[in-house]
Amino acid sequence: MRVLPGLARFVFGLFLLALLIAITASLGTRLGLWGMPFGLKVLFPWCVYVGLAALVLGVLWLIASRVSKETENSRWGILGLLGAAALIAMPIYNIVQARISPPIHDVTTDTEKPPTFVALLPLREGAENPPNYDGDTLVKWKTKTKTVRDWQKKEYIDIRTIAILTSPSKLFDSARRAAEAMGWDIVAVVPSEGRIEATDTTFLFGQIDDIVIRVKPAGMGAKVDIRSESRNGTADDGRSAERIRSYVKALQDAIN
Repeated sequence: MRVLPGLARFVFGLFLLALLIAITASLGTRLGLWGMPFGLKVLFPWCVYVGLAALVLGVLWLIASRVSKETENSRWGILGLLGAAALIAMPIYNIVQARISPPIHDVTTDTEKPPTFVALLPLREGAENPPNYDGDTLVKWKTKTKTVRDWQKKEYIDIRTIAILTSPSKLFDSARRAAEAMGWDIVAVVPSEGRIEATDTTFLFGQIDDIVIRVKPAGMGAKVDIRSESRNGTADDGRSAERIRSYVKALQDAIN
């Protein structure tokens, strides 16, 4: 059973290799050494493959070591097993999100007259996705074909315009504070137009998503709409929808 101490170290080594691949893929993409498709779709999957190998071998090592009561090098096996599990948790979560989220990258609370980008337009030069809302674009998902607008209405029924019985100026101030609380990079704040524009950059690969918030009078009060669009990729795995939901919570806190 002396093979178990060696297996423990091997599991830890596989975890370190998977971690190195993840760091290389992410950092290289952020530094512009290669494009997003290569870093995310070519390099990073190997992190998942190696991490899964470490996880499987780690589980086998753990079972065998408990049966044989072998404790030599246990710390390496445990560190490798836990590290591999933590490392592949996010990719697995993203894979699940990709399967349960419609393949769209542009989400807004107002699908008929969505907020438009103004200050962000110069920053979007070279972006894969155009700045105009593509609500009429047909997308096939789950054997069905619907427009982006219809997929959003069906899958994200909770994402809609927020109306508040308050003045537009007060709502705009709350909207601005909520945007700042989200940690976004604020690009423009235009009270006269009720418009706030910002960007949000993902930690790992530096993917940039653009956000525009619009505050307008509505009856006796005011309403706020928000739109989030990924610059690249045909799908964002539900990232824009989750961002809008998080912003709505931040807005409610800012109002209260």
